[in-house]
Amino acid sequence: MGSAHSPESLRILCLGDSLTDGYTMSGVSFAPYSETLEKRLKESGRHVTVVTDGISGDLVTTGSFRRRMERRFDAPSTRSPLYDWVFFLGGTNDLAWGKSPSTIHDALLSITDIPLNCGAKLLFFTVPECAFKQASLDARRDELNELIKGDGRENVYTFDLHEKIPYHSMDPEERRTIWDDGLHFTVKGYERMGNMVAERFIELLDAEENEE
Repeated sequence: MGSAHSPESLRILCLGDSLTDGYTMSGVSFAPYSETLEKRLKESGRHVTVVTDGISGDLVTTGSFRRRMERRFDAPSTRSPLYDWVFFLGGTNDLAWGKSPSTIHDALLSITDIPLNCGAKLLFFTVPECAFKQASLDARRDELNELIKGDGRENVYTFDLHEKIPYHSMDPEERRTIWDDGLHFTVKGYERMGNMVAERFIELLDAEENEE
């Protein structure tokens, strides 16, 4: 595995649910943001390998997130090599099932401790909003996102997807281009997400290289 400090040979794992899987058009098509991310990084001169592990409908509290992360960081396994970075997005479905922010956050910490303990770095995504608007849901999402943004663990960085791609404050015409069904993005929406994630990551890499 290449060093997490080397832009020459980075291995990135994008792990999450349907928003990582690129679910769109009712599952007829998939357009993972990681495809645009990888393209942008390679265009910037970075040598990267990007692996996508997204499962639609998965929960961090009771689903397969933890098992998937453990499998990816099972060091003796030749089929699941280690990664330098993990780009992590989870919690949307847990909020929909009424889980509390603290319960979701505890699960997020437990799952993401796995790559951190293996020496990887983490880009932690906030949970985006959706078409369904309810005061209690919005409050729980806001609380969860504040917990995510306030993560004080070493080697943890954040990407505020909630702020970058809003739903309700977006111009209606633009919304039709970016949002598919009020929960998932269109192909163009995932492309926008990939470009924004790439910009954030390049910013982090540049800062890291300037410190060396």
